[in-house]
Amino acid sequence: MNAPLLAFLTWPQRWLLLAVLLALSALLLFGRIASLDEFIKARGEGGIMALQFAGSAARAAHLLVAWRGLEDLLRSQTRWDFLFLLVYPAVLSLACAMLAEARGNPLPTIGIFVAWLALAAIPLDAIENLATLRMIDHGASEPLARWITVCATMKFAIVLTAAGYLLVAGIATLFQR
Repeated sequence: MNAPLLAFLTWPQRWLLLAVLLALSALLLFGRIASLDEFIKARGEGGIMALQFAGSAARAAHLLVAWRGLEDLLRSQTRWDFLFLLVYPAVLSLACAMLAEARGNPLPTIGIFVAWLALAAIPLDAIENLATLRMIDHGASEPLARWITVCATMKFAIVLTAAGYLLVAGIATLFQR
């Protein structure tokens, strides 16, 4: 199985793409999404992640009531997340794929698998965002609250898996050289 995102890129192009995607991820996360989340957290109910892990319509409804008046801000943050979800999985996937091909990596097959897995965060995050927008506009419901929590849990598991691979395989590769 071949790693995603590498087929037509030379090593210098891969590094350049990784740097650009990483910079864009940081700009979106810290420049837009996190700053908007600070306004939401100021209401004392946690940020948007509280809604992602609400797990029930009752808890989601409680959060939405606490955030009443911030609907435009919640929508804006969620819309920025649609752009972010196209970037951060690509960063993780490309980094895992590049590490999988690195000389001395004792876990290349796992890296290729995790590189593909990282791309699964895109549809999970998109479903989560669509359900979030639906709840903001129409109120909480049990199915939406559960969908958001399931998607967020799977998405964060994927992100942590990719980060774990990069850490473990990265250290192992350094020691193999």
